[in-house]
Amino acid sequence: MVAHLHVAPPSPSSTPAGGHDALDLAGEAGGCVLLVGDASRPAVTEALVAEGFEPVRVDGMREALARLASSEELPRLVVIDAELPDGDGFSLCGLLRADAKAAHLPVLLMARHQEEFHRDLAAGVGADEYLVEPVDPRDVAVLARLKAGRRGAEDVYDAHTGQLPLVHLVRALLSGVRSGRVILSEDTGSFTFRHGLMVDATFHGERGSLAFRRLLCFATGGYTVTFGPELHRGTFSMDRPYLCEQVVPGLERFEALRVRGLPLAARLTVDFNRLARELPTLPEDVEQVVRLFDGRRTVRAMLLECRFPEALAYEAATRLFMLGVLVPAILVEERERARAFAGPPRLFEPAPTPDSPDSDDAS
Repeated sequence: MVAHLHVAPPSPSSTPAGGHDALDLAGEAGGCVLLVGDASRPAVTEALVAEGFEPVRVDGMREALARLASSEELPRLVVIDAELPDGDGFSLCGLLRADAKAAHLPVLLMARHQEEFHRDLAAGVGADEYLVEPVDPRDVAVLARLKAGRRGAEDVYDAHTGQLPLVHLVRALLSGVRSGRVILSEDTGSFTFRHGLMVDATFHGERGSLAFRRLLCFATGGYTVTFGPELHRGTFSMDRPYLCEQVVPGLERFEALRVRGLPLAARLTVDFNRLARELPTLPEDVEQVVRLFDGRRTVRAMLLECRFPEALAYEAATRLFMLGVLVPAILVEERERARAFAGPPRLFEPAPTPDSPDSDDAS
């Protein structure tokens, strides 16, 4: 397992965000997906149906070619088992690429076991992706949704985080062998993948593993996936098992806090009297979180500046808020305005004059 990324400790469950069931992605899918050979196993079929696709199963090469030739509407995607009763999936993919009608049809090849020459062979016949068992059916559904957003004849695809969350996309991309880059259209950021590894990322001026982690937490909006050679030097290395076992649990904790925790747009500041009382019970490292809350930064800005993993920093901020160490900045601002309207503080009472009632009482 490749592991060169420091993230939050894994939770008891290492299930990728979204659970064991359907991906529950919004947006348009639909259309036919042709499953050839053993690629049509029930779990793959169920995952595609859950995403709104219509899986159609055929046994081998001849039946697949006959169906494609007789059908007026091509499927959105063809998923082919590498071993077929009347041939092999690589030959079938090559025949599709040689047919003008099906030349640009997205094709996924699935193999029962890894072979050294398979990756080069899949690239040689023009397959869009090559997956090796065990294949997570959700990854097939994600790739089907991604391929439905193909931009003309190019190997470029448009998607949106509201329809296809980045964590689901990354998990699917790392299950294959292709290389390419994902570029965000609204937030400034990108990440690069190469042969089943995540190798580089940029986000809001950061680069490397920290940028990748923040990108998964905060990036929203449209993005473009471009497949092709990516030869520039990477800054870190992460494979799919490490993503699912180490990174995704932290993302799940982060999302849970977003649902029931502090709003990311909230501006908080420190109640120093309360901090002094609670300080003996707090971890030493919490100072790195506290000092970022100056009344001007939002919770989101604090999380982007803090070097702790996002879920850990978010949990710390939530705990400090519950203890009263962090308070809404607007309350402090209102208190200061009230003091300003009350005038300057009265440090000394004026001495009574002879004509004042107080002086008569004194006599």
